[in-house]
Amino acid sequence: MSTSSPAGSATAVITCPKIHVFGARETLQPPGFGSTKSVVDAILSSHNGSATAEGIIYPAAGEDNQAYAASAEEGVEAVVRQTKSFVDMCPEAMIVMVGYSQGAQIMDNAFCGGDSPQAPKVKNVMDGRVAAIILMGNPRHVDGLEYNVGTATKGGFAARPKGFECPTFASRIQSYCDSDDPFCAKGNSTEAHQSYGQRYGRQALSFVQRKLAEMPPPPPIEDDGAPASDKLIVAGQDPQSGADSALSAGLLGGWGAAWVALPLMLVLCA
Repeated sequence: MSTSSPAGSATAVITCPKIHVFGARETLQPPGFGSTKSVVDAILSSHNGSATAEGIIYPAAGEDNQAYAASAEEGVEAVVRQTKSFVDMCPEAMIVMVGYSQGAQIMDNAFCGGDSPQAPKVKNVMDGRVAAIILMGNPRHVDGLEYNVGTATKGGFAARPKGFECPTFASRIQSYCDSDDPFCAKGNSTEAHQSYGQRYGRQALSFVQRKLAEMPPPPPIEDDGAPASDKLIVAGQDPQSGADSALSAGLLGGWGAAWVALPLMLVLCA
């Protein structure tokens, strides 16, 4: 089967995966996966061609407080938009989220709501599809949450209020933060902040594997009537980086562009 594309643009055509991983990079990293890459790659490698991945397309800015706040807000909207776009095309796939630093913050806000108690910002259909959420060096860290992992007892620079509870998704989250991390625990070691993949990567992978195994088949949703196995995805160009986007099992880690970059095309098998 072949598809056509506008002159000068690159496209990739694939069938819907069984598992799809979203990675959100940390502040000031170029478009791609940033420090989530090691965990994303481990998940892809563990599923032998049945898993794919994409990076969240957002600024990851942090030149000053205003730029950071605007970037984080845009990042939350990107998480909501990209996850919904994927589910619209591949409703039978299971989803894993991996966020690092500011990337963890935008996923936290998207799945657990803002500062005051409120419903998740992601669409309701995510509840039956998101199996696991890995957060590393999350500035929203606060002590006492059931999903915390690590030595941190102090909150991050954008800490949740004491007594906060994440509705809906708490049992699917693992949030890694150690006490010497300056961003999630007001520590003094930037090296600690950048090394969660090395320190906790295997533990994170084990958590993801367990949650995927426990996940029941995603419930049906309204779509165009075509089964997910008959849907092909055509990926275009990342509007932020200008890089051609791609989606392939185990190969996307070095690309950094998100395959759901708009505009997207849905092609049905003949």
